Amino acid sequence: MHDQNPTQSALHMKLIRKYLKIKIMEDNISYTGLKDDREHVYDLIARSVLLGESHSALIFGPRGCGKTTLLNSVLHQLSNETDLAKDAHVIKLNGLIHHDDKVTLKSITAQMKLENAVGDKVFGSFAESLSFLLSCLMSGADRRCKAMVFILEEFDMFCHGAHTQTLLYNLFNITHTRQAPMCVLGITNHMDVMELLEKRVKSRFSHRHIFIFPNKTAARGPECPVTNYKEKLVQFLSMPLTLAKKEMSKKRKRRKSTVVMDERMEVNGEIQFAIPDVILTKCRTDKKQFQDLEPGFLEDWNAHIQSLAKDQKILDSLEKLCYYNHNEQIFKDILFQTVSKLSSNKPYIDAVELCNAIDSAVSSEHRVKLLHSLSILELSLVVAMVHGKTIFDGQPMNFEMVLHRYTKFATANSSNQTVPRPVVLKAFEHLEQLHIINPTKSAPLSSGDACSSRVQKEYKLYELSAPVEDVKQAIASYRALPTEISHWFNNSIE
Repeated sequence: MHDQNPTQSALHMKLIRKYLKIKIMEDNISYTGLKDDREHVYDLIARSVLLGESHSALIFGPRGCGKTTLLNSVLHQLSNETDLAKDAHVIKLNGLIHHDDKVTLKSITAQMKLENAVGDKVFGSFAESLSFLLSCLMSGADRRCKAMVFILEEFDMFCHGAHTQTLLYNLFNITHTRQAPMCVLGITNHMDVMELLEKRVKSRFSHRHIFIFPNKTAARGPECPVTNYKEKLVQFLSMPLTLAKKEMSKKRKRRKSTVVMDERMEVNGEIQFAIPDVILTKCRTDKKQFQDLEPGFLEDWNAHIQSLAKDQKILDSLEKLCYYNHNEQIFKDILFQTVSKLSSNKPYIDAVELCNAIDSAVSSEHRVKLLHSLSILELSLVVAMVHGKTIFDGQPMNFEMVLHRYTKFATANSSNQTVPRPVVLKAFEHLEQLHIINPTKSAPLSSGDACSSRVQKEYKLYELSAPVEDVKQAIASYRALPTEISHWFNNSIE
């Protein structure tokens, strides 16, 4: 970077460090990629808010792929285009928190700001309570109601438990009968969530599915996942030149760097690399403090980030990261740790240090520790799948096949305690939640939805995602592991 005194350099690094930390950890609005899916979600919400239509949809995708960020981005865009606070109510519910009808109703009432209207009234049912809330929102000669946008995080948690699916039925029923303009969007990472819905709920749902996958972008060749991470690296670590208000020198004005051109590109009406003002306000950060940054300093910084994105060692590490994990939050944590180490004495991001941070996030130690966290029963099921891979030449297995291998082992070892079938099934489902086993890719979604919904849980095909070498290492270092299981893993397959 260009020459400057130590005090100025320390100030610049402090400001860059602060800005990038906010961008990496706090910015949950900026969303790039998957334009078609974003436009689909935008169209659904906009039609409800602007035209008074009613819609319902489910958004599927693995954890950390950007489902919630996509919705926040759409709501932010709508708030800039219309008076969203005046035209609609946005109600956000989470299945991990709102597990009870009373808690859910209390949260809906608070977010609609109708606590005074409800008061101490007692209602006979959830539907009656919701109807009263809707009637409170109706106004005018034609008794029109403001649009409502319900966002249900952890949608699968609303589908099972001690309570029935009363909330889902009543919300979907309103969109089905068009009692009031309402858009209900469920967010989940469970692909089989439709099987959990009751028939009455299914009959009211629009069956509109939106699939958000990290690498579902336009075909860019076999390096698509790496390209995706490379773009995010540049996006998270680059600085917007518009922060600095000082005049650029004539020499720098003549420079036609790709960095400036990339920075000037607009995404969803906002300058790429810049944090939305609403995020800075939420973090109580004044944007004016960053005006002390010099344009030349920012250009040099962005050029440095561009060089990192072209470094082959970093690209190799990113390829390893996207092979093992697609959770963007893990990638953000790596970048946050890297940015936190910047100082006036160390103004550059060391490529080797960044590679080591990425490699440590996907190292075998972390995967072995995950296997160590399993119970004896769960680890036994993993061993059964390892043997199954050898027997069936790498073909996927279902629960019944794994249970057969485990039962055969348990029967042969009298010292092993017999475990009931429901408990084994629960352990198998926990392995899926930890992504140690993953369901196989089914037929195209257009024709596979109806078929997959008819497949019972016990007969779905799964693949073991944990490498056999890691399982072997976990077995060797697992504390208090019964000797029979260790022998079962190491002995020849029968």
